[in-house]
Amino acid sequence: MAGEHLHDVPLYASRTLAVRDVHCRPHGPERGGEEVSDAHTIVFPRSGLFVKHVQGEDLVADANQVLFFRKDEPYRVSHPLSGGDDCTSYAFSARWLAEASALRDPAVLDRRERLFPVTHVPSPARCVLLHHRLRRKLGLSSCDAVEVETLAMDVLDAVLEAVYERRNGRRNQTHTRTARAHQEQADAVKTVLAARMRERLTLSEVAKAVHSSEFHLARLFRREAGVPIHRYLNRLRLRAAIERLAEGEQDLTGLALDLGFSSHSHFSDSFRREFNVSPRGIRKQLNGRLLAEMSKKAK
Repeated sequence: MAGEHLHDVPLYASRTLAVRDVHCRPHGPERGGEEVSDAHTIVFPRSGLFVKHVQGEDLVADANQVLFFRKDEPYRVSHPLSGGDDCTSYAFSARWLAEASALRDPAVLDRRERLFPVTHVPSPARCVLLHHRLRRKLGLSSCDAVEVETLAMDVLDAVLEAVYERRNGRRNQTHTRTARAHQEQADAVKTVLAARMRERLTLSEVAKAVHSSEFHLARLFRREAGVPIHRYLNRLRLRAAIERLAEGEQDLTGLALDLGFSSHSHFSDSFRREFNVSPRGIRKQLNGRLLAEMSKKAK
């Protein structure tokens, strides 16, 4: 991914792993020029939304998704919403990817040029937590290579588990013109939810925004996304919350209201159900050692 609107921040690099934050601030909604990844890369969008255009397919990428960029495969990116996006990318060596994938699909060893059997998967809560813990670990001067790469392998394992669950569940689906239209409408809903995440939306407002009936849209979206619209929206908000908690957000009530939750308790209950830990607990996990490190440096 290259261009004057990109800011690339390397977080870690070795022979087997490269981790970097990528901040994209495009000049407009138009598709960018053709790009090619120089490695098999797993990308976690953390905020914002973009569309990846690859092989005739348009993939809407938000914080509920994990995307896969195959080595040497050309693609383009566009941003239907203003503000750009922030992502973290993991480039694993082909050997690591092949060995990890072969545990679930031995045939992958015969097609190493296409190590990713899907283009994207929903991001499970376990992936989100592991990913953020690794990012915070990389912010500590005390982290070592063995620890970082072990945590990265945990991230990879969690992602591949989601990949093969999704692949097996979709094995018998066909790609008809109707199916494509349904996917496009579901993607339109995702764009609306990302743009209006902080609003107290109604189903009627979402349906009106994508020119659909409430009943039809609710059924279609659940089938395409795997979860109801309200749960998808809730996950977007919770992933935005964990991003801000990782940056040290202190005012939980303000955070809850800013992200569209009705109260602090509504936010805390939702957060605990999704991540099996409280907002205070995850803030402590993600920031405790970092704050201690900063205190040492200040002395």
